[in-house]
Amino acid sequence: MKKSKFQVKKIGLVIKHHQPEAASFAAQIAEFLLSNGIQIYFASESELLGKDLARTLGFGKKKRSIHIIPKPELVDHCDLIVVLGGDGTFLSIARLMKNRSVPVLGINMGQLGFLTEIKREEAIESLRSILNGTPPTINERALLEVTLQRKSKVIFQGPVVNDAVISKGAIARIIEIQIWVNQKWVHNVRGDGIIVSTTTGSTAYALAAGGPIVEPSVPALVMTPICPHSLTLRPLVIPDSSEVTLCLSHRPGHVLLTLDGQDAVDMKEDDIVKIKKFEKHSLQLISSPTRDYFSLLREKLKFGARD
Repeated sequence: MKKSKFQVKKIGLVIKHHQPEAASFAAQIAEFLLSNGIQIYFASESELLGKDLARTLGFGKKKRSIHIIPKPELVDHCDLIVVLGGDGTFLSIARLMKNRSVPVLGINMGQLGFLTEIKREEAIESLRSILNGTPPTINERALLEVTLQRKSKVIFQGPVVNDAVISKGAIARIIEIQIWVNQKWVHNVRGDGIIVSTTTGSTAYALAAGGPIVEPSVPALVMTPICPHSLTLRPLVIPDSSEVTLCLSHRPGHVLLTLDGQDAVDMKEDDIVKIKKFEKHSLQLISSPTRDYFSLLREKLKFGARD
C-alpha cells in the first residue's frame, strides 16, 4: 500500500444498474462534490440521467459542472472514479484501464464487496478527507494481460482484474486443456475447465472451485482446475512473472473464455490463451480506512468463524 499524492478536480461516478438505492446515494455524493467545486462525470450507462438527474441535482450554474459521458471515457477524463455497487460494477470500470490507471474508490452497495471496500456510512467522510488534501491509502493490485490466439490471429487481448476462465458449455462433456508455464509443459487438465487468477481473484471463482486464499500483495498467479477428472490434480500457485499458455486440445462441445465473469469469447479446438502480468500499470484501489484485508475475510467470508 502507498499514500497517494494527487489532486482531485474531476471525479467520475459509476452506479450499479437497476438499483435505485445506489442512484439515490450517488445524488447525495454528487451534491457534496459539487458543493466542493468538483467537476462530476456520470457514466452514461447509469440510471441517474435525464429528468431524474435534473430534478435531483438541479441545473443552472451546476449544469456546467455535471457531465454525462460513456463509461470507457471516464478513465481519460477523471482524477478519481467512485463506484457505487458491488464487485461486478467495480470490475466493469477497472477492466477499462488499458492505457491509464485512475484510483478507484468502491462503495459497497452489493453483497460481498471485496473490491468495493468502503461502507456507505464511510463514503462522504472518505471523500471529504481526500478533498481536504489527506492522501488516501492506495492498494496496488496486479492485473493480468490475456490474449486469445486462433492460429496466427489475435481474437482478444486485454487486462483482467480477477481471472481468466476456460470452461465448457451447458452439456456435461469433459474438455481437455494443455498447460504450459514459461514454455515448460506442466500437465493436461481433463474436466470442466481451468481458472487462472490474480491474488485479488483468489477469493472469487477460484475460491469456490477449491483454490487457496492468497493475500493480494503476494506476487503470484493461481491456477485452479474446475472439477478435474483426477484425484491428484490440485491448485497450483506460481510467480506472477510467469507466462501461462493454455491450449484447448479437446472440445466436444461449446467452450468459453470468460474474463472477470463479464466478457466471454467462444473458443475453438487448438485455440491458445496466453496469460501474463499486465506490465503497463496496476489497479489503484482506495482501501477502507477502518478495515484491513483480514478483517474483510472475517466479515465477508466468516473466515475462521466457528459454528
